Amino acid sequence: MEPSPPTPASTIASDPSRLPRHLGPWNAALLLVTFTIGVGILQSPGVVAAKTGSVALSYAAWIVGAIAAVCGSLVMAELAVRTPRSGGTTVFLREAFGPRVAFMFGWTSIFLNPVSAAAITIVSMRNLGSILGLDARTQLVLGLAWVGMITLLNMRSSRVVGRIVGGVGLLKISALAAVVVVCFSGSGVTAAATDAAIVAPEIPSPWVGFGLAVIATMFAYDGWDGLALVAGEVREPKRNLPRATLLGMGLILAVYLAMNAGFFHALPFAEMATTPALAATAVGRVIGENAGRFVTAFVAFSAASTVFSSLMCNPRIVFALAEEGQFFRSAAFVHPRWKTPVVAIAIYGTMTMLYIASGSGFERLTRYMILGFLPFYGLVAIAAVLARRRSAPVAGNYSMPLYPLPVVLMLGYVACGIASGFAGHFMASLGGLLIIGSGALIYEIFRRR
Repeated sequence: MEPSPPTPASTIASDPSRLPRHLGPWNAALLLVTFTIGVGILQSPGVVAAKTGSVALSYAAWIVGAIAAVCGSLVMAELAVRTPRSGGTTVFLREAFGPRVAFMFGWTSIFLNPVSAAAITIVSMRNLGSILGLDARTQLVLGLAWVGMITLLNMRSSRVVGRIVGGVGLLKISALAAVVVVCFSGSGVTAAATDAAIVAPEIPSPWVGFGLAVIATMFAYDGWDGLALVAGEVREPKRNLPRATLLGMGLILAVYLAMNAGFFHALPFAEMATTPALAATAVGRVIGENAGRFVTAFVAFSAASTVFSSLMCNPRIVFALAEEGQFFRSAAFVHPRWKTPVVAIAIYGTMTMLYIASGSGFERLTRYMILGFLPFYGLVAIAAVLARRRSAPVAGNYSMPLYPLPVVLMLGYVACGIASGFAGHFMASLGGLLIIGSGALIYEIFRRR
């Protein structure tokens, strides 16, 4: 069957059955916060410490990751203002490089993003299970029920989900701020522990170790591109998209750097580099071990709530592919009354539940996440350059500051990340590229049918 012809952009913009613009600047910023802040900030600081071997290099890795995330979000914001349609990276890559590259990104997203959502759900249910004493089977059933409920709610009303996500974002920031306050309320590590805050890093080569540490920070920062995925649902996008992006990223960076400072204050570096449950350990060290249960409950809440925004944003990728005739046309269907891409959401929700039901073996696929998407981040940076060559930014519209510096820094980060990935985790890096390459094959199958 030949794929359906693409829907003209003019038709999409004027058709009242398409996705309504219901996100204001504040809700959009909090959507970015909720989409980004999951469990990464509660786990990655220890991974970064283990790979760098020192406090100074750990901070440097988080700062480099922050710069990369900010540069990426600035690039995304300019492209989203130029083309304020849902689908984000898919749309930008299609305009710059054609449908094949756009499909390869979409295929990678369809394959890996539900893996991430499933892994986050399992983390949430495991933490909930440890509090309530639930067995593995009950945790599995609860995880499936949770994803099913969120899928149905996203299908029913993006407006309601947007409001829920906004409230969740405020709760996340407040809870993490409380963890920071508790960490700093203690006496802190001794001067001797601070002086000895150097341990043998996991990776013998300091440059490879540092590069892998930066990649680890990107697991926590991952989500900086989330707002572009729903650009077609933001009110007054030319004004609100850059405002929401800068506000959301500013909140995320402030929280992340404060969390690291709190952990370093509360725990000796060597312990931080080897402790998996960082937040619970740090809080328990200050106000008692029983307080760790509250942190465990927050981890469960933070992970579970991230699935809300994941199933709101990520289905817009397959929706954008289907609108252009690059995927099954039914995935572009918008419910006439609910005004949501119900089929695209159902696809992501179903795949997420299938991964959960398959058992924990799929979780090893999460190691391909960042390395699978890094090449596309580089192409997005190049897409911004090509867009400027086609036409200069319209006067009065947002354009990324300090151009071309954000593009250069983003490309440098991508190159170093890929090199470090292959040097430190060759098979995982190769697996990410194989997933991307399989997208080219699947594209040919769709194109020739």
